[in-house]
Amino acid sequence: MDNDYITHAWDRCTGQYRLDVNGAPELQRLDAGNLGRVLEEQHLFVEIGSAEMAHLIKQMLRFSEDALLPSPDCTLLLLDAGGIALHAVGTEIEGGRDVRYSGMDAGFIWREEYVGVTGPSLCLHDMKPRMVHREEHLFRNFVEMACCAMPIWAPSGALLGVIDSTYSRSGYAKSAYVSVMPLLAQLARRIEMKYFARNYQDHVILSVNRLNDYTDHDDEALFAINENGVIVAAEFALTKGTIGDAKGGLVGANVRDVFDVSLDKMLDDHHRAEKSHSRTLLRNTGRHDGLRVFSLPDKVSFTAVVNGILRNTPHSRDEASVQVHDSLLALSGDDAVVSENIRRIHKVLNKNISILLLGETGTGKDTLARAIHRASDRRDKPFVAINCAAIPESLIESELFGYEPGSFTGASRVGKQGKVMAANGGTLFLDEIGDMPAALQGRLLRVLEEREVTPLGTTKASPVDIRVISATNKSINDLVQQGGFRTDLLYRINDVVLSLPPLRERSDKIRLVETICQQECGVSEMEISAEAWNIFLGYSWPGNIRELRSVIRTALALSDGNAIRCEDLPERLVTGERAGGRVTTAPAITPPWSDSDALERNRILAELERHHWRVIDTAKFLKVSRNTLYRKMRLYGIMDADA
Repeated sequence: MDNDYITHAWDRCTGQYRLDVNGAPELQRLDAGNLGRVLEEQHLFVEIGSAEMAHLIKQMLRFSEDALLPSPDCTLLLLDAGGIALHAVGTEIEGGRDVRYSGMDAGFIWREEYVGVTGPSLCLHDMKPRMVHREEHLFRNFVEMACCAMPIWAPSGALLGVIDSTYSRSGYAKSAYVSVMPLLAQLARRIEMKYFARNYQDHVILSVNRLNDYTDHDDEALFAINENGVIVAAEFALTKGTIGDAKGGLVGANVRDVFDVSLDKMLDDHHRAEKSHSRTLLRNTGRHDGLRVFSLPDKVSFTAVVNGILRNTPHSRDEASVQVHDSLLALSGDDAVVSENIRRIHKVLNKNISILLLGETGTGKDTLARAIHRASDRRDKPFVAINCAAIPESLIESELFGYEPGSFTGASRVGKQGKVMAANGGTLFLDEIGDMPAALQGRLLRVLEEREVTPLGTTKASPVDIRVISATNKSINDLVQQGGFRTDLLYRINDVVLSLPPLRERSDKIRLVETICQQECGVSEMEISAEAWNIFLGYSWPGNIRELRSVIRTALALSDGNAIRCEDLPERLVTGERAGGRVTTAPAITPPWSDSDALERNRILAELERHHWRVIDTAKFLKVSRNTLYRKMRLYGIMDADA
């Protein structure tokens, strides 16, 4: 054992945790209920991480074929900061090898006190890249393994999680696995950047990089900038040589003071850069080598991007595609409950009436709130979202109402505009309002009643005009009865109450699958095998639409071409091993059919027989897609007699 960190880890495990080197690890795994709750809390991390992992595993397979990596048989494991495995993907899992007994599956806990010396457990403890090879592992169960692990950092600077690559049958020297670490570092960096951009999707995201070609993200910093040009968050990699300042000194400063350029100028340069296909916006060798706009909010104009402060400049995104993706029409679907919700929304769309959205996590409350805003006459004003459950109780008051300079220790020298005032003229979306602290509910009630905001540190109130949309996945009436939510506040936010059905209860799952496939891969026709369709329709979808989108995104990355097969889907969907039980096949319509149904069924059956049950030929003759024909066959209970 030639690494000091390995020696220290052995001492720690045998001394502090009293693990027996001659024993076996006591693998700990969360039950389905607790794992489901963790996955809900970490849904964004899992969504981004799983998609990136799917791409990397393909890349690693190609590299191993070219002898650039030691072996194609590896498993990628995504862990949260507590060591809980959130997602696993790899050739061993796809090949049917049962790796669960070695802990390489979602729900297992990879902390030192349970698994001893391993790559992921050391990375979690040391918060540094770590590699553990064969006999360096504490327990004999792991001595054939080679583990490479890399930390992933949250925008706050705290540990977000770990990405691990494990080779369960390592027949190579430790030096052979050194080439794995840069791949994991690049993966971790991509996750960090996307996680930052998604957390600040309503801000302009500025990227700073001293490399002229911008091909290396390791030396890149990201900044979230609000409508006033103030840096509200910063995300750093190796930025000392690029910026020459500490992160804390930048947050709260105006972008003009840091980069010698105004937000107006920056966005103007961004337009010119896009037209000329150049990514470099500025050059100033004394301070930095280049700035570029890395990401913009999903809007159709800069007016919406910067909350109405800047002039109305056309956005470079395809306006039609954005409108179709998030419009109320696109969300209405074919489900009766959802359609009724949309009908009610249209009636109150441009009236100053509050809306309360109820539904399980992942049912699309945030998406619906944004669509309501974009369809309303407030569309050219800001949409400001705040997750009441994601902000520490000590900070939520200043986040909502803002503060004056010097209001408290650590306050910005220029003060801060609160979310409520930032939404002036537009829509304030209060997500997870059921988790709002009781003390803050009274202040929010006064704002809604008096229509004015008083920031911390002052007695001066400012008028505010907002439309409030709230959402929660909890029973708000139960919270009221238990004293956790104010009745008078509930009456202010529930003028119209809409319940979003969970995905398992929606009648338009087929349409949702097809729509999401089209959005993710950009083609109008995506082939999905009959077996995969049965899984899509029979699975209970505890994560709802959010889980469906994540599954489809990963399946598309793993699939060969524009086709999704059963083997491209996660094991939990195929086996159905979830709290809700095993997957059951969606039932077909049983006789007696209506006259029109019977006619359609007989025609499909006749054409299938005439074309010798060749679905592609039959679909072409009927002038429908293969997916539509498969759907009709399931609907009418048509099966190939020779199958």
